[in-house]
Amino acid sequence: MIYLSCILAKRVLNRSLELGKIYNQIQRTNYPVCTALARSFCSADNLKLPPAATLIQNDGHGTVVLLGTVHFSKQSVEDVSEIVKVLNPNAILVELCRQRVSLLELDDKKFLEDAKNFDAQKLKEAVKGQSFVSGMLHAMLLKTYADIAKELGVAPGGEFRRAYHEMKKIPGCKLFLGDRPIQITIARAFQSLSVYELGQVMYHLTTSNPKPLDKQQLEKYKDRDFVQAQFEEITRDVPAFKKIFHVFVDERDKCLAYSLQECVRSVNSPRVLAVVGMGHVDGIVKYYGKMKQEDIVPLLFDQASNSRT
Repeated sequence: MIYLSCILAKRVLNRSLELGKIYNQIQRTNYPVCTALARSFCSADNLKLPPAATLIQNDGHGTVVLLGTVHFSKQSVEDVSEIVKVLNPNAILVELCRQRVSLLELDDKKFLEDAKNFDAQKLKEAVKGQSFVSGMLHAMLLKTYADIAKELGVAPGGEFRRAYHEMKKIPGCKLFLGDRPIQITIARAFQSLSVYELGQVMYHLTTSNPKPLDKQQLEKYKDRDFVQAQFEEITRDVPAFKKIFHVFVDERDKCLAYSLQECVRSVNSPRVLAVVGMGHVDGIVKYYGKMKQEDIVPLLFDQASNSRT
């Protein structure tokens, strides 16, 4: 279960969204109004999407495809290119933040080489300057990254890098970063716990003995029923995880849905591909089109800040 726990933690350590503003990372010329040929791609019949993709909007106001991914899956990387071919997007939103945008330029070979040589000294350097709890979580996360990378031979975030490189090939296509600041998510997650609950969570993360992953097992995380079963198991073992999941998943589903709404609103004749972790798909579908700025602003501050305002 530590794999699922760290995957959720990893999602927290990826993101940024500030007061209803979407960060437009790559700006080029405005994309021209859809031609008849481009509009033909917006037909549901012509959108031959991979199983992990969901068409959440397809009307006169735009077309939006939501791709659920597994962050170490090579198939998820190929799914991105497959959708780009049929959608020809003029905007791509990824589940990243400004603090984690360097993931888009990550050298896969160097990361895999570093993962093979990952040791206590590198771990200490990586968490230097962080609080005890944040540093411990970050350390476990980095160790999990390294272990999975060594087992599977895949660097994390490949689907986001593929989306970034596909975006650069399309004239006028824009990249949007859709999540809230990582510090806010971490703070809100741990502030939601009592001291006793925090102890339960840290004990579980440090004592669990995960089984080695293989590529077939990894692909199971694209199955929503499988993921739900994993959630139910871990929250049964450690009830405090329900509070963390609420912050890690549900709150960020709302932020991502709002980001996607703003992305669609800001692009002419939008054809948008959103690339997010599979665990966020159901929540984004639930909240998309329903979120308002006043719903999001309270989620962009930690609880201490909210209590002072």
